[in-house]
Amino acid sequence: MQVKIRKAELQDLAALKIIEDICFPQAEAATLEALSERLQLFPESFLVAEVEGELVGFVNGAVIDEPIIRDAHYHDAALHNPDGAYQSVFGLDVNPAHRRQGIAGKLLTALIDAARQAGRKGLTLCCKEEKIPYYEKVGLVNSGRSSSTHGNAVWYDMILHFEEERGEKMDPKIILASQSPRRSELLSLCVKDFAVQVADIDEKAIEARILAEAEQEMFIDTAAELVETLAREKAAVIHRENRAAMVIGSDTVVVLDEKILGKPVDEADAYAMLHAMAGKSHSVLTGVSILWGEKEETFASETKVSFFDWDNRMEAEVKAYVASGKPMDKAGAYGIQEEAALWVSGIEGDYNTIVGLPVALVDKAIHRLLAEAEAEK
Repeated sequence: MQVKIRKAELQDLAALKIIEDICFPQAEAATLEALSERLQLFPESFLVAEVEGELVGFVNGAVIDEPIIRDAHYHDAALHNPDGAYQSVFGLDVNPAHRRQGIAGKLLTALIDAARQAGRKGLTLCCKEEKIPYYEKVGLVNSGRSSSTHGNAVWYDMILHFEEERGEKMDPKIILASQSPRRSELLSLCVKDFAVQVADIDEKAIEARILAEAEQEMFIDTAAELVETLAREKAAVIHRENRAAMVIGSDTVVVLDEKILGKPVDEADAYAMLHAMAGKSHSVLTGVSILWGEKEETFASETKVSFFDWDNRMEAEVKAYVASGKPMDKAGAYGIQEEAALWVSGIEGDYNTIVGLPVALVDKAIHRLLAEAEAEK
């Protein structure tokens, strides 16, 4: 059997829609209009498979700026950025009559090759739990449960980081104990190749213990101890199963009026946090813990952020931002790299600490550990 992989064409739409409807339930399947829009906006990453002239499968996805697909990417094809860093996969569909013939693998491999040639940093997709082993065989790494609610299903983020020309090859293996796409993107600035594994810890219990044990010290010092402890616990969970690897854990909190602001529990909580920060300064603390064998580098970085006063325009912007769902996975209910940048009147300290990883300090810590190991030989 000969399989031909080629770029999709507009005349393929009817056949594409038939396969899409066979492969996905109605709540998850792309509409004919969505498929048409995707084909017109990113034809270079819309590939089809033919067997004896019959269209039997296809793969498609936008090019995006972050290594995690958000629900907005599915619904707004205009978010495709031809110069983006990551090739996403919206759908990998093969007609059931032609499955178990390696067609899905050929489609995915072709898309990966095209993304590499285009200079992307990697490839990302969401899949259901039963599909995780399949994508792991191709080299993608499970980054944990996705925040996506697409089709009211449970999804998992899978990421393949491409090897790049910049930077030296890291030895030992490096694992980031965080599913944050922002931390992955920042770490990729200094580490050529790393895996992502999510650590499951009881953050609320640790926070309660740290706050209960706090003595009459400055609250900011207690907050620094908290993020360092959370980062260390995350790293330790992964390190116990990967003793030879260098494991990097990280955690971020926002401190306002001597109160810890973590991730919001719902939209009302997110709105309240952002409203409370208006017209004030708050601190963003990111803790980092790097464990490698018996070695450890653990530290916290603090950056102060000031917001403009609350007004009608900010209220409207905050409501729209909260409704988008973006604040829900972020400490303090905002990402400074997103619409929240419009409310910032000043920053004192390292910008990347606010984003989620003080990458310059991480880079120095990694190389201190490597230098120590080299000196001990």
